[in-house]
Amino acid sequence: MTSHSMTPTYADLVAAVRESDVKAQALVGALTEEQARESSGLPGWSRGHVVTHMSRNADALGRFVAGVHSGESGEMYPGGPDARNAAIEEGADRPAELLALDYRFSGTRLVDALADLPTDRLDTPVAWRKPVTAFDLPILRWNEIEIHLIDLDIGYTCHDWPAEFVEFTLASQLGALETAVPGVRVPSLSDAETLAWLVGRPTRVGLPTLPAWPF
Repeated sequence: MTSHSMTPTYADLVAAVRESDVKAQALVGALTEEQARESSGLPGWSRGHVVTHMSRNADALGRFVAGVHSGESGEMYPGGPDARNAAIEEGADRPAELLALDYRFSGTRLVDALADLPTDRLDTPVAWRKPVTAFDLPILRWNEIEIHLIDLDIGYTCHDWPAEFVEFTLASQLGALETAVPGVRVPSLSDAETLAWLVGRPTRVGLPTLPAWPF
């Protein structure tokens, strides 16, 4: 990021998301047919499920971007959770090449759309699961990419997260944690491992149990 990573501008956030998206395209694009069918780090999901979810999340956030432009708050997943889950199931067993093409198209389209949002619309409310504004949309996508790259279980771990991602996200999540679980003891870990614990991807056993992320 060009400014201090703890107080990034919107343009900084979009640039960071673009970097993560390009990295994800390379990792997804390298999946073999066998790897795409194998289990991911998420129970009941193959790597094909994870990649499809990442692609459909890009489409969903893109609907929010379109709503910011039009002034009409759109649904993240039209049809609700059932439709979301059905789309993931339908796409999970596609050939690895199609999984990669889908991710590249949907991810790039979203980053381009985020980059085109007018600065005077960044305080527009967005109907995510918690109250957020358009400024937060690249943050949501950044989380989605970096965390689900771990879930692919292809050797990418929390230690591969960009330092800026860890610093920025850890600051916000530690604040949310104290509200969600008052008095919880934060274990003595590296910043990356602490963040992994906060987002439900603990790197070791015996850590305090947290409610489902996001808090």
